[in-house]
Amino acid sequence: MKRFIINSLIFLVPFCLYCLWIILIDPFNYLNRSGLISDEQKEAVAMDIEPHLYKMIAFRNAPKNNWVIGDSRTNGLYEVMNHENWSNLAYGGASLKEMIQSFWWATSIHQPDTVLMGINLSLYNKYNKRFWVEETISRKSNFFSYAFNNYTFKAAYSLVMAGEQAGDSAPEADDSADKIYFWEQKLKGVDKFYGKMAYPDEYFSQLKEISVYCKKNDIKLIFWIPPLHQDYQELVDRYELEDYDDRFLSDLRSLGDVFNFNEKSSLTRNKDNFRDPVHFTNEIARMIHKEIRTYSPKNSIFYKEIDSRLSNFN
Repeated sequence: MKRFIINSLIFLVPFCLYCLWIILIDPFNYLNRSGLISDEQKEAVAMDIEPHLYKMIAFRNAPKNNWVIGDSRTNGLYEVMNHENWSNLAYGGASLKEMIQSFWWATSIHQPDTVLMGINLSLYNKYNKRFWVEETISRKSNFFSYAFNNYTFKAAYSLVMAGEQAGDSAPEADDSADKIYFWEQKLKGVDKFYGKMAYPDEYFSQLKEISVYCKKNDIKLIFWIPPLHQDYQELVDRYELEDYDDRFLSDLRSLGDVFNFNEKSSLTRNKDNFRDPVHFTNEIARMIHKEIRTYSPKNSIFYKEIDSRLSNFN
């Protein structure tokens, strides 16, 4: 018996020390209290390692009345918005499945006034089924699942050993050499997103459920379609998806207000407006934000009637 106790203690000591280490570092702010590391340092590292986990815990800790949901384009838009009023549930490379899951998960915590959801045609595809949100919900279900997953360990280790800073996968507009490289890489990836498309009946049904929920609970639901540069648009055109695109737009219009920034225009023709063919600059993000916030479309086409509840959007 004595030997069993000693062996148990030998096992428990490193276990307890590791838990204490995670409690002190808490890289994703799971415990929601001040620790040894500043929130700015945690965000720089954790957002680079596992943005889903960081953003969902941030939402749980301090949900706002207005939300953005989408992929990296919506995340870029969020950067120029009022962070005091808006929660960010946009993840790089997010699927529509993740966006829908994020909405319902977030409503289980807090009911919003406004939801701004960014959807591009490539996301409106039944084959686009990434599911990191499901895994993230599992990882943060309790302290032990949070502490004993690879992302938490990696983030804690990085904070202690190196203080790594998060990086952006797309270059700044004035970084010409990098911009050319990233530009070409993005153009090479068009087939990955548009080579296999099929109408997402299930996703449309789930989006209708969100629309009905929003109407029932007096929530303003707005969709926006991010712009693609003309170089990318021309490659997408080769897949002859005009009818598919029309149905996509019609579906969104039946669910909520829609701002379409992906029409061929001076916005989408000018390379200076983009960091790569699918990611716009901060200047364009501010323009997009202003058009949606004021309901004054100049570089977009607006569909559906104006709703006075937009006063919540600021």
